[in-house]
Amino acid sequence: MTAKNYFERDPERETFCRIFYQTCRRFHVTWSAASPEVKAFAEEATHVAYEQDKARRNGAPLESVKPFFVEPAC
Repeated sequence: MTAKNYFERDPERETFCRIFYQTCRRFHVTWSAASPEVKAFAEEATHVAYEQDKARRNGAPLESVKPFFVEPAC
């Protein structure tokens, strides 16, 4: 990795990080003190929110985004 790559801003990464921080604040998650279960919840909530945001920005229907915590079929 070159210095240029290290300092180059990636708008998608910044959007994901912004949504991650918003999710942690919304659910009162302190990452360093969170249990593995709480971290998994925050990660999943962030991924779903990011994909919904990305779909909105690209004009795709929100139905194209996988739902939050899909329950496996029995």
